[in-house]
Amino acid sequence: MTESPPATDDNSPSGRPVLDGWVWPAGAPSPISHLQIRAGGLDIRHPEPDLDVAGRLVASLRASARVLAAIPSRELIAALGRAGESFVNSIGDNGLWRIAQNAELSREMTAEVVSGMAATWSTEALEGLVYAEFPDPRVLDGFVPDNERLVSATAPGITLHLGAGSVPGVTVMSIIRALLVKSPVLAKPGAGDVALTAAFARHLGRLDPRLGAAAAVQYWPGGTAPWARWEKELFAAADQVVVYGSDATVESVRARTPASIRLIEHGHRIGVAVVDPTGDPGAVSDAARAVALFDQEGCVSTHLFFVLGDRAAAREWSGALADALSEIEFALPPGHVPAGELSAIHQMRGLLEMEAASGRDTELWYRKGLRWTVILGGLDGFSPAGGRTAWVIPAADVAACLQALSPLSPVLQTVGIAGIGEERQGLAEGLARIGATRVVPLREVAFPGAEWLHDGHRPLRELVRWTELH
Repeated sequence: MTESPPATDDNSPSGRPVLDGWVWPAGAPSPISHLQIRAGGLDIRHPEPDLDVAGRLVASLRASARVLAAIPSRELIAALGRAGESFVNSIGDNGLWRIAQNAELSREMTAEVVSGMAATWSTEALEGLVYAEFPDPRVLDGFVPDNERLVSATAPGITLHLGAGSVPGVTVMSIIRALLVKSPVLAKPGAGDVALTAAFARHLGRLDPRLGAAAAVQYWPGGTAPWARWEKELFAAADQVVVYGSDATVESVRARTPASIRLIEHGHRIGVAVVDPTGDPGAVSDAARAVALFDQEGCVSTHLFFVLGDRAAAREWSGALADALSEIEFALPPGHVPAGELSAIHQMRGLLEMEAASGRDTELWYRKGLRWTVILGGLDGFSPAGGRTAWVIPAADVAACLQALSPLSPVLQTVGIAGIGEERQGLAEGLARIGATRVVPLREVAFPGAEWLHDGHRPLRELVRWTELH
């Protein structure tokens, strides 16, 4: 590997620890000079945008494709599974601290998130993923019979992954997916996912140099003028681009990616839940956890709850949810919140209190000094606010839920359900028609299995192209 070990840079103007946010394969050139930037809660050091060096980095990754292609798929699953399992055990307290600082999550939350994410990196989980999508994994090694033809599934060269946000672990899974289908990968983690991603790439290279040669990690401030030519070169050199992020980020990457390059988009999503309190009186605990995990920064985070019944039932459930959020705040303390976001939450609370005082159907629960907020009201005022904010809306029945959710169709992803009995399948069918791609018990919202349908797509199949031989 071409890297420097994570270190404290005594020459840093801030005197704070500096994390190396880059890991390049051993065959890649060494960067000539570095830059430093604040990413999440850590100072990150990374190579400057040198186009010549970037070209040689891409060439090194492309050369690794031949070695990667020669590894049998079953051996690849086992090697990546060993790496995932041993990596989690190798993180240690210092590593967990770096991840927490970078993601600006509490240490307790970081431990919970890493543990939940790591469940999808095990050999068993990766076997389940590959076999769910390729019943005969040899199709990743070459042609196999398929009725009266032969077919093969091949990753089209280098995958450029552009991560987003502050949820650690997302980019690691993307690297693993690319390698599973034998595509060398260059990963740019989200600002809060640099520490975990770089640590995984280092571990992978030490454990299996063949895989380490096919995985490069580098953070840079995407979409900024100094990096425009660097990004243009990379977008043109990659064979496919995977982008996670806000709608603005996805649109920007779409505009700059050549038409000949496959672009796989994972944009802004929100999670909702449908709860029948009579069917599951204990659902409030699962609801509080769904709100608190990731500090509502994940694409699976739940922001909106439909409670079946009248307003009195929804009011009682909202009060119970407030109590549950108060409890979980001590078990999973919230991380750092920028001053602007805190100010926005205070303003939102003040506005809603004014609406309640003026006679609107709005009620509010929060406690001074704690970070959560529960709002009981109508969908017309709903907007994902973050900061562990739960909107609760009473709904007469399942049909009313579906009607109310219809305007959110473009951003629906995960829907958690609790207490829903005979209407479960009908609800799921209605949710599918309006755009939801994952309907699961509320307690399973936060950590999808490795084989989940990501935004309605098979995560490995969307990375490959198929060839048929007659």
